Amino acid sequence: MYRKLLVGYDGSEHARRALIHAIQLAKLHSAKVIAVEAIDSDHFVLEGYYREDHVKIKERVMSHTEEVRRISREHGIEVEFKVARGPPDQVISKFAEEEDADLIVLGTRGHRGLKKVFLGSVSSSVAERTKKPVLVVK
Repeated sequence: MYRKLLVGYDGSEHARRALIHAIQLAKLHSAKVIAVEAIDSDHFVLEGYYREDHVKIKERVMSHTEEVRRISREHGIEVEFKVARGPPDQVISKFAEEEDADLIVLGTRGHRGLKKVFLGSVSSSVAERTKKPVLVVK
């Protein structure tokens, strides 16, 4: 049923669970897994200057690349890891369309109450943006 699974990955425990779930599904369906990380770099400091810490972003991406490789090896399935700049919901939705993913697999942060109302969730936003099926893993 599934040929290609796309996973939103940010290095969090929720994202790891989503990646492992996608890998398990991929094994059942002989599918390909693509993990994508969005670098949302629109950070402003109080002085109004645009600032981005390239070193920290590079280190984070390298760390996440190694994590994905390690998880991939542990589970015996190759995972392609991609990185793109932009808001996570937009990046994930765009990649899902470009890659013609059959399923988007996302972790949930588990926000509740006012935090959920004000912060929203990437999974909800992706589900609204895309025509692809979305699986949210807790």
